[in-house]
Amino acid sequence: MTIAGTAGSGREQRRSDPSMDRRSFLRSVAVGGAALAAGTLLDACGSPGAAQHSTAASSTGSASGTPRRGGDLRVGLTGGGSTDTLNPFDGGISAIGTARAQQLYQPLIQLGNNAQLQYVLAEEIVPNGTTSNWIIKLRKGVSFHDGKPFGADDVIYTLRTILTQKLGGATVLTPVDVKGLKKLDDLTVEVPMTSPFGSFPQQLASFWYFLYIAPDGWKQANPPNGTGPFKYKSFTPGQESVFVRNDHYWKAGLPYLDSVTIQDYTDPTSVQNALVSKVIDCTGQLSGAQMKSLQQSSGIVALPSRTGAIQPFTMRVDRAPFNDVNVRQAFRYIVDRPELIAASLGGFGWVAADVTSPYDPDYDQGLHRQQDIPLARHLLKKAGYDNDLKVSLDTSLGVSSTALSMAQVFAQQASAAGVTVTINQISATTFFSNDYTKVPFAQIYYDYSPYLAQVAQTFLPTSPFPETHFNDPRYTNLYYEANKTRSPAVRKEIEHEMQQIDFTQGGYIIPCFVDSLDAYSSKLAGYETGKVGEPLGNFNFEDFWFRS
Repeated sequence: MTIAGTAGSGREQRRSDPSMDRRSFLRSVAVGGAALAAGTLLDACGSPGAAQHSTAASSTGSASGTPRRGGDLRVGLTGGGSTDTLNPFDGGISAIGTARAQQLYQPLIQLGNNAQLQYVLAEEIVPNGTTSNWIIKLRKGVSFHDGKPFGADDVIYTLRTILTQKLGGATVLTPVDVKGLKKLDDLTVEVPMTSPFGSFPQQLASFWYFLYIAPDGWKQANPPNGTGPFKYKSFTPGQESVFVRNDHYWKAGLPYLDSVTIQDYTDPTSVQNALVSKVIDCTGQLSGAQMKSLQQSSGIVALPSRTGAIQPFTMRVDRAPFNDVNVRQAFRYIVDRPELIAASLGGFGWVAADVTSPYDPDYDQGLHRQQDIPLARHLLKKAGYDNDLKVSLDTSLGVSSTALSMAQVFAQQASAAGVTVTINQISATTFFSNDYTKVPFAQIYYDYSPYLAQVAQTFLPTSPFPETHFNDPRYTNLYYEANKTRSPAVRKEIEHEMQQIDFTQGGYIIPCFVDSLDAYSSKLAGYETGKVGEPLGNFNFEDFWFRS
């Protein structure tokens, strides 16, 4: 985090916070070579057509009018530190790190604001006869900031660097046969796999912030050199980053802005004050209370994005009392989901039913769960607990700004079922350094991912983030069956069976999908709400422009 003076005080002084927020932890561990099992999802993700959120605005918040060139965008964010870097391979370590990297570098593919696959430097990623071998066809006419043409050598160099150095993106790339990578021509790369990996495009898209493409031979000592819409001008870790327009950007007419300055702040209150006093033009990662306040502020547009992001309570299925499925199900029936959203999120969320990935086309829309205290009591008594179950819930504001309030609401609701929940609030450093996956009951946060990508991250024996230690042979076999099929209908049937297992046996309590909360000056245009969970529409500043 950062510390800033009062709004309008000019160049701010800053100190680093020794704690590590949840996102920094997940991304920085991500996971040094830990294996992600293969999956399949050959079709692009689409919206399930969920009902409109009562407070959500249109998907395009400020894109009306004719874009004009010029202007200097000032962005305020928290979460930076003195160890920040412009290394493309570390771009996803924090939200503010992604904001910087997204201006300089680009991935092959990413999740767009609509939660669908968005090809960027790749034009196509397709199986070559089998999902054990893939062909990546690259975009023509792209060059790096130094003028070097982009091509296959850069992709192979990036993939090999990430895998051999076991960097963040290695989590996704584990099935890649690094020695077999082959340049077919300047714009075509063959990627063989050690096992079928049908979800390769979706996995790349879900972890795009770890998979920015660097030029062949790039080293950390070299200056930043990407293909993105803005070029490096200056960078002071923990204070600010300044980028200027790339006049040779491959997207015609973009970007509109002359420059982007990303300023580091110590806390959300400082950012809010800076926005109100017009020191900055936009910010994200706001709380519900801040949103409601800013929605009443003149000259400011504050919009929630209805995302598929989750903040689950995690139950270890191999530790008492959660090794009894009756307890896990009882805890799920304890939750009054609308009340929790209202009380802890200020209403900025929508009801979930303990299963991830609502924007996946194979998400089972028939899954619903409501509070049922009598049923929860019955299940607890069946497990041998009759008004005498006591559990400790580990939480930290490093997970998210709403983690503690969600924990408090859950504890209050649990008392109605005779369960005593003791909240163990600890620092982010302690929470993550002691490994939150080791405790029986905790909280965590994830941006939206397609279903099989989320499963690979969390619910398999090989998953890098095994918070629940779920290890169901039938479930794992289904995952690999989904990996093998090329039939969308068969895959959907398999995934629905997996989701039923999540729903009836899994170790996640997912009360809701959490809105992403952004605010910006009414003079700013081009902003779009997004379903992924990244602030400010995936930091897509190339489309931003100022009204005259």
